[in-house]
Amino acid sequence: MAERTDQLTEARSADHELDLEEPPSRTGRVRKRAGTLFSPKRFLFALALIVAGTLVGGVVPVAGGIIGAFVGAFLVGVASRHRPMIETGVAGAAVVGLSTAFDYLPWLVGGNGRTIAALGLAVGFVVCTLGAYFGADLRDGLTREI
Repeated sequence: MAERTDQLTEARSADHELDLEEPPSRTGRVRKRAGTLFSPKRFLFALALIVAGTLVGGVVPVAGGIIGAFVGAFLVGVASRHRPMIETGVAGAAVVGLSTAFDYLPWLVGGNGRTIAALGLAVGFVVCTLGAYFGADLRDGLTREI
């Protein structure tokens, strides 16, 4: 028991020593925040799961690809300790946007498909961000102590 008390005392004194250091500069805080805002590893993980979900969901007619992208993003949210909203949204926009562009390739070549491609990007971003949010929310609810 005394060891645990010593550990807590050491932890508190270490926290106090950290507070005595000079505050980081403004650019240092921005770099630190940007480093935690977007993670390339989480992005690649989200991209892989969303591509897999879109391919599997493509078997279902009409909205299968979007449903598959949602499920892939949901799994990213469940599997990740951090909330990977931005990474998953960007990956979803890329995957669903490219999928939409390939579906409407003749229209894009003809110059009339830009609106549809932009809509695919927007829908992909929103659907995958929501999927990651709901997945992270489920994970948080399952792991939180009662």
